Amino acid sequence: MPDGMLHGWRGPVAAMEEDVMYVVDEAKGVLRKYVAERDVWEEVLENERLKGAEQLAARRGKICVVSPSGISVVDVAAAPPRILPVQLPEGFEPVAVHVLPRMPVAR
Repeated sequence: MPDGMLHGWRGPVAAMEEDVMYVVDEAKGVLRKYVAERDVWEEVLENERLKGAEQLAARRGKICVVSPSGISVVDVAAAPPRILPVQLPEGFEPVAVHVLPRMPVAR
């Protein structure tokens, strides 16, 4: 494992389309992207909702983050990246996220 990758790995990580890795620094609430060519983690977004991140799932330009604040979706394809909180039904709390492919429509 490259030194820069190991040094910046400070929380849960998810790979986007098996191409780009993202990590949330769970102490600081910072989402970072790994740039292999330079062996560095670049800051994408900092937000209080990301503090304490427990799990990530990544797909199609979106990062879903489970933290004590609930589920947040970070749109990393947007410029600038933006964070969208997911409203959970009353009485529920997030346990995990998994991004599923669309189901084909039977005709």
